[in-house]
Amino acid sequence: MKKYFKLYPHYIAMCIKTKLSYKVDAIIGIVSFLITNIVAFSTLYLTISSIPSLNGWTFEKMAFLYGFCLIPKSIDHVFTDAIWWLGGWAIRKGDLDKYLIKPLNPLFQLIADDFQYDGLGELILGIFLLIIYGPMQNITWSVSNVIPLIICGFFAIFMFTAIKLIFASIAFWTKRSIELMTTIYELSSFTKYPINIFNRFVKVILVYIIPFSLAMYYPIDYLYRGESIWILTLAVATVTILLCVIAYSLWRLGLKKYESAGN
Repeated sequence: MKKYFKLYPHYIAMCIKTKLSYKVDAIIGIVSFLITNIVAFSTLYLTISSIPSLNGWTFEKMAFLYGFCLIPKSIDHVFTDAIWWLGGWAIRKGDLDKYLIKPLNPLFQLIADDFQYDGLGELILGIFLLIIYGPMQNITWSVSNVIPLIICGFFAIFMFTAIKLIFASIAFWTKRSIELMTTIYELSSFTKYPINIFNRFVKVILVYIIPFSLAMYYPIDYLYRGESIWILTLAVATVTILLCVIAYSLWRLGLKKYESAGN
């Protein structure tokens, strides 16, 4: 493990140097993702501004929730976006071979081999929304609620990664799973809205099956209701660790089934 902690910064440094060889492209990528999320946020504003509140949620509350959801999603995007490549064409084309001939963990190599700087646009917007709308909330900020909120956000990053890896690993058997990955990943968009506006079926999916709302919506909801989120934080950590174990186990099982496409 110590070896990988030492190697990872070198992988990322090489990746950043490679991408920044085209500086204009890097800037355009960051700005484009920033604009994309600003447009999405503007759509939310236009939708909510026409009504006083949505199931008790004002625009300011939803803007804060939106910002909180963007941060773990953007960090996952920046550091683990290569998992999409696994579900897309790596299995079908046999491109995974290059990770199997080196004396390093193939999953480490896969993840460390890419750094998606364009996700910084999402991160910038998320931080901006928290800074702007955080003080507007009727919340007494203290160590007892800020720390568990940060912990939930931290585990939400790994939850995104684990869920992506689970459905990307299905490609070991189907040769391609990116369409399924996209469908599942897009469910995270629902966490930007109060979960009570959805029907029971959607609630069950977002809390118990693909638990994006557990890690991102409920911590904010608990804060607004003035309830302690420490128990929720423990639940988020437990579920995330379980998902990570499932994801890595499925990856290893799939790797045993992997057959190179040849040349």
